[in-house]
Amino acid sequence: MKSQKVVMLFFVVVMVTGILTACSGGKVTENSQSNDSKGETKGQKNIVRLWHGLTEVELPKFEEMTNNFNEQSKTTEVELVYIPREELLKQLTIGNLAGDMADMALIDNPDTAGFAASGVLEDVTELYNNWSENQMLEGPINSAIYDEKIYGVPYAYNNLALFYDKDMLSEAGVEVPTTWDELSEAAQKLTTKEHYGFAFCSIKNEEGTFQYIPFLTSAGGSFDKMDSTENIKTLTFLYDMIAKDSVSREVISWTQADIEKQFATGKTAMMINGPWNIPQIQADAPDKNWGVAYIPKDKDYSSCLGGENLCITKGANKDTCWEFIEYLCGKKINATFCKSVSKFSPRSDVDNEELYKDDEILKVFSENMENAKARGPHPLWTQISTDIQIMMQEVFTGAKTPEQAANDAQAKINVKLMKQ
Repeated sequence: MKSQKVVMLFFVVVMVTGILTACSGGKVTENSQSNDSKGETKGQKNIVRLWHGLTEVELPKFEEMTNNFNEQSKTTEVELVYIPREELLKQLTIGNLAGDMADMALIDNPDTAGFAASGVLEDVTELYNNWSENQMLEGPINSAIYDEKIYGVPYAYNNLALFYDKDMLSEAGVEVPTTWDELSEAAQKLTTKEHYGFAFCSIKNEEGTFQYIPFLTSAGGSFDKMDSTENIKTLTFLYDMIAKDSVSREVISWTQADIEKQFATGKTAMMINGPWNIPQIQADAPDKNWGVAYIPKDKDYSSCLGGENLCITKGANKDTCWEFIEYLCGKKINATFCKSVSKFSPRSDVDNEELYKDDEILKVFSENMENAKARGPHPLWTQISTDIQIMMQEVFTGAKTPEQAANDAQAKINVKLMKQ
């Protein structure tokens, strides 16, 4: 109960600071209806509003799949409402407090526990346990669990890997790096006046944390022990490449999409990124000769688990919403959909490696799913992630030493852990 109050207080602060941004743009809610739409019917069907932040490649496929569901369902019709990802957290918080909420939402997996703790989501444990197709991988389903209850169902997941320009590596006489030492050496050899050797995203948002976690966990570190020798080693390793100018100092402001542009235009020889950017690379640089590999390791190979959970919001008709969850997350549709958008099924009864056995690039990502670590889960993950981002920024700009920044981050995280 104490944890719930703390999380709710945090979301109120987010709401107050972000309410103008979240409510001023018509783009956020132009297709949405009022709160009266909960429980609304259309003809003989119950209407279910679903908030999402899907764009580009994934959205058309998701719309197609939703339309197929609507055509075959005799009782339910799902209406999709787009909200930019950066606004979705604020909008869910505002909607919950104001009583204006969608019935369902696609929520980033590390945020699920926080919304569950704050009372935004419905407990679907009983529905999930009684579902005949409830075979989910441990990592994805754990991201939807809070206080031993299930608050969402994983629907499509991904991870991060190392992208490399084959021609640049060949010209420099560099093998694809597999360890940190090899990565550092390769990044130096690949750096010229025309391009950097390596790029990763360390922007001050969740994308930065997402890309930091694989290095941290590869060294044996964890999010709740920022002052550990493993974390200090990780910060030092990454900063050293920036200090040696084999990584651009601009990585502190580059998104993952920005990193893709750097790679596609030949301004970096290697980068950390995910499969969602594969179509963009192919469009930006159709003749580029490139490949992917596991992120170079310290102790063990590691990656980070990306993807969303499909959640039912408080007060919605759970049985009606569950019909769509069973359709979207069931074995047949889920495997087909995930392959259509270059993602990976969170289902344990779907062989992702077999699904992508004929794709040289996606096969690596499918195999890499076993190395992917979740962020958190923790009900205050958003705040903890912000502490990690600040720590990274302080080190990578040279404002603090790795030891100073790590100790300061842990002091802030300790306060949050004590509030559990």
